[in-house]
Amino acid sequence: MESRADITQKSVRLTRQVAKSLDQAIQLDRALKIGWGRDGDERPKKGETGVLTHLPAKLKMRLLGELGDLVGSANQGALLQIEGKTGDLAAAFQSDGKTIFEKGTGDRVALGMSGGTVIVRDDVGADAGESMTGGLLVIRGMVGERIGAGMIDGTIVAVSNVANEAGSGMIGGKIIVDGRVRSVGKGAQSRSIDAEELVELNDILEPHGFKLTMEATVIEADTDEHVGAEPPEISSSGKFEGLRLCPQGASLSPSSVVDLSSEIIMPGVSSGSNLRNIWIPQIQKGPSKAGSALEGQPCIVDSSPRENDYLRIHEENYLTLREELSESGGAVIDISSFPNLNEAAIHAMSTIAIGFLPEDSPVLLMDDVDRVEKLLRMTAELGLAGAIVNVCTIGSAPAISALPTVGMARSKQKTQMSVFLKTDWTPSPSEALMSIAAGLNGIVSEPFIGDESQPTGVKKIATELDVKLSSMEDHARGWMQAMGVESISLLQRQHLRATSHEAAVLSGLRLDGIRQPLPMWSRR
Repeated sequence: MESRADITQKSVRLTRQVAKSLDQAIQLDRALKIGWGRDGDERPKKGETGVLTHLPAKLKMRLLGELGDLVGSANQGALLQIEGKTGDLAAAFQSDGKTIFEKGTGDRVALGMSGGTVIVRDDVGADAGESMTGGLLVIRGMVGERIGAGMIDGTIVAVSNVANEAGSGMIGGKIIVDGRVRSVGKGAQSRSIDAEELVELNDILEPHGFKLTMEATVIEADTDEHVGAEPPEISSSGKFEGLRLCPQGASLSPSSVVDLSSEIIMPGVSSGSNLRNIWIPQIQKGPSKAGSALEGQPCIVDSSPRENDYLRIHEENYLTLREELSESGGAVIDISSFPNLNEAAIHAMSTIAIGFLPEDSPVLLMDDVDRVEKLLRMTAELGLAGAIVNVCTIGSAPAISALPTVGMARSKQKTQMSVFLKTDWTPSPSEALMSIAAGLNGIVSEPFIGDESQPTGVKKIATELDVKLSSMEDHARGWMQAMGVESISLLQRQHLRATSHEAAVLSGLRLDGIRQPLPMWSRR
């Protein structure tokens, strides 16, 4: 059985090969064929994941082979034909074009689709057409549970039998089933198709080779049954209150040079992304030019990255990844921003990021602290550069409790990785140093949380951010000189103390005046 690393390698290789051929194939109006030799002999692909995504308009492509997850996702106008089975999330987030699957797909085909046409000529798994907002999904084979779950708009046609809970939670759109419906889900209702509706639908389906009968059932949202849910807020409490930095030797002279720099690097690569600061700002858009503090420090951005910025990959910007990642210095996959990604889908997402980024650029995963063990295990198994752990939880757990939680999860992984803490407050220099002393690589946060006036405009944001970064550097150096530490690589847990019993209980750190951790943290 192939390892995830092997699958990643061949998937990225295919993505980069396709990228080199796109423009020529469009200019020549010639179908790009993959899985056949020059003489037409079959050479099918097998197991590649996260491939043939974000295809541009006017492209024609055929592929022969059995593929993994997220295949054909974010199609933006291409004609794509897959002659082989695919995994979950096939054609997810398609905005335009036509995608044809000659054989079956896994679960959640056409998730979040907003336009164009997706045709599956065989069976599909559960949650087909989940959260669709537009477009046409046609399925000829058997259909799993919850077809059209959470559907907002668009049309799904199933020319076959459909399993339980069809249309569960849908609030718009239409599902037409020309076969048996085992049961209709909550929030949906069924009715017979009317003659005028049948004619209109068959006009749409005829070019695709399908035709409905008067036996078809229409499933729509039941406006009288409310099934909506309001997600709970997630946050943290207390910041790092009850902790302090503690010197372990003589202080350094004021003229001593203190090193705050570090590097984020993919395993097996000689160089990576340089950080000059212990704090990574997260902002909406890549900043404009300002001072040297900002110029030399990457930010995590949602759009318009500089060449050293990390693009945060989330559901809202998924369609633009090909263009944005090619200009980025790295990527952060925000797992919690996507609906229920399983491990195979996270693997596929990471291969997409690696394939679109400049070669050897770091990729990190980001998720909540409650899922940190899985997060760090996946980071190691996928051979990624690191992870970002969000301290926020349902119920607002104390932020300092994240330090031992992340530390213990990290100790289980034998591979080298960078691990950062994401806070819901803008950290002070001492708090950023505390995270490093606790075994992390720094803090990620939005830069202006709690400020009385928020800067507006790209130039103003860049100017104020540069000031904050410069101040962080100066004060962090001052703290380290006072503690007698020349480099952040020398900071350790022995440089931390708890100033209250509660903080010692939550963090596992030694309480001021006591030589060892409290009994519940003792190895004995």
